[in-house]
Amino acid sequence: MTLKHHISDDTLLAYVNGSLAETLSVVVATHLAICPQCRKHMDLMLSVGSLYLDESKPMELSKDELDLCDEIMLAPQEKPAKLNRKPLNTAADPIRSVPKPLSDLLPCDIDEIPWKKLVPGMSHYPLQGHANSDGKGALRLIKISPGMTLPEHSHSGQELTLILRGSYIDEVGRFAAGDISDLDDSLHHQPVADTDKDCICLIATDAPLKFKGFFSRLLQPLIGI
Repeated sequence: MTLKHHISDDTLLAYVNGSLAETLSVVVATHLAICPQCRKHMDLMLSVGSLYLDESKPMELSKDELDLCDEIMLAPQEKPAKLNRKPLNTAADPIRSVPKPLSDLLPCDIDEIPWKKLVPGMSHYPLQGHANSDGKGALRLIKISPGMTLPEHSHSGQELTLILRGSYIDEVGRFAAGDISDLDDSLHHQPVADTDKDCICLIATDAPLKFKGFFSRLLQPLIGI
């Protein structure tokens, strides 16, 4: 399987340094699990960052800063919490197997998801309990019927969409299984499911979408993104 659309450098760097919103991080981790190219790029970023730290000159601390360091070293240390890192599932075919970063969040197999109908031809499944620290944004699965056109919209912030099954086409290009769409507030788009089977996507935002058209704006509270 050949992927054509990958994580942008800015998004991957934010993921590496831990500043990416939680909802977006789930999508990035899921794409990384199936994309050797992006994993290699991430490893390069980590190596460059490590090299930079090794070669940087140590900073001189003031007396107050040194005293604070002494206090920290002498204080009783709690046992650090064990990090719950999501292992990467490098399955070659994302159509038949959901990568582990996502499957860990699902209550059942993707074929058994209890979809909630939004409008004819479009259903969703919100992933509850996965919100950003500021309360904005959302993380959910979307299912689009063949030939269905989504409402035209732009973005208040960032939107990441990972195709799990099927495909869609929009102003950027065609996105098939495994591809990731990494969009910011500079783009309007209107995805259309362009195959004879459902298009299933994992979508994350860090701010509400901006829908074009009165009817679409009425639907936004129902969609929740």
